[in-house]
Amino acid sequence: MRRAILVFRVGLLGDTLVALPAIDAIRRRFPGRRLVLLTSPPANPTWVSPWDVLGETGWFDDVVFYDPSLRSPRNVGRIASIALALRRQRFEHAFVLAPPRSARQALRDRIFFRLLVGAGTCFAAPPMRERPRPDAPSEREGMRLLRIVQPAAEDRAVHEFRLHIPHRERQAAGNVLLDLGVTPGQALVAFAPGSRMPAKHWPEERFRAVGATMLARFGEIKLVTIGGPEEKALCERLCASWGPRARNLAGRCTVYGSAAVLSRCIAYVGNDSGPMHLAAMVGTPCVAVFSAREARGRWDPFGTRHIMLRKETECAGCMLEACVSEANRCLTAIGVEDVVAAAVRMIRDGLAESGARRELVA
Repeated sequence: MRRAILVFRVGLLGDTLVALPAIDAIRRRFPGRRLVLLTSPPANPTWVSPWDVLGETGWFDDVVFYDPSLRSPRNVGRIASIALALRRQRFEHAFVLAPPRSARQALRDRIFFRLLVGAGTCFAAPPMRERPRPDAPSEREGMRLLRIVQPAAEDRAVHEFRLHIPHRERQAAGNVLLDLGVTPGQALVAFAPGSRMPAKHWPEERFRAVGATMLARFGEIKLVTIGGPEEKALCERLCASWGPRARNLAGRCTVYGSAAVLSRCIAYVGNDSGPMHLAAMVGTPCVAVFSAREARGRWDPFGTRHIMLRKETECAGCMLEACVSEANRCLTAIGVEDVVAAAVRMIRDGLAESGARRELVA
């Protein structure tokens, strides 16, 4: 059996996407090794799992799923069973691409991967010394993960990373667009109004207002909404209000199909979410609406052409998934006029670039 490398990564779509440069660096650093992914399935089967993204890359030889609920003391035997199964593969190295860890969590990781799994070396980020201030600039999550693999890596390594879209997914996405009456060469603007976290939801009526303004301002564009099955109804309401120049793709495409659609868009407008990272990784500039729930900059999309909108409040850094007491105050402080101004600039630039490309082809 070839020597093996274990990669630990959990999370949903955005978490997985920002880890791609680090995982790509692992396979390049250790050519010819077997790569095995250790991950957990999402709590909701409609959410995107790491394997939904990573399985398509062809980078991994195997995947092992574990249940996060196994942390309770009564499940020690089941945890040991997973560790024993992994130990039999004699991993040369383990890369712990985990969210920021406390000292206690980091120690637990080392015990599991070094002592129980038996990995020769365990690569992980240093534990957090203190919680970062929400108003202070933070290192991008993708860069933090990449430095676990390449400590001297430069920012351009993540900014220049592009997601490879399989040809069959491009074809499938093109067929979906054709079925909806969207022809090749049509100038598209993607809207992604959803998010798994209610604390990241900019109000629906504001997206409605921004989309209507863009359609009135730019007669040559069409709007497409992107999201999972759980966002289908929300996107359907928006498209119904926008009229015949809007199409709802929520729940109709795979992850890579959505990426193919986004690669044909001149701009993205939406929340801080998985589709935002997907758009950035195929080179589509983003107008992204951010809450202030965590440190500024940590989840900024890869690339340099994006416009991130965020308002600081005294409750910034709350890390809440649902903001009830403050009613998403940091988000509602971002007005329709703020997003409209950024979207107008982005769409104008996109139309100019697409026009220049058509002239070159002609």
